[in-house]
Amino acid sequence: MAENTEERKRPQGLSEILASIRPGADVELGEEMSKLIDAVKDTGKAGTLTYTISVKLADGSGSAVIIGDKIAPKRPEKDRATSIAYVDGDNYLTRTDPNSMPLWDEDIRDAGADPRTGEIKEAPNA
Repeated sequence: MAENTEERKRPQGLSEILASIRPGADVELGEEMSKLIDAVKDTGKAGTLTYTISVKLADGSGSAVIIGDKIAPKRPEKDRATSIAYVDGDNYLTRTDPNSMPLWDEDIRDAGADPRTGEIKEAPNA
């Protein structure tokens, strides 16, 4: 019986706790780690994986506790491409600078183009 008492004095290992109290958490953590590694390799940026265990009393006696957990991955994201746009007098975005001089007498962008999208339906003199 003394041997059993000595054995119980050692702290439980985390893997032992997870296996008995939160079964499947180790598999979820492994899956999230794999996804995180893929994202890190894909973007070249760092990421994190946080595992939180919460413990609270279930009753007033202190003999029962409620164990909760949370897996919170923070995967890095790829940088998105940017664009340059200009704002005209009506606060519409346009790809051409409204303050610049046209390159030709009749700029093709002004000939029959939709003012909101810049789409040319038909080329002039075609």
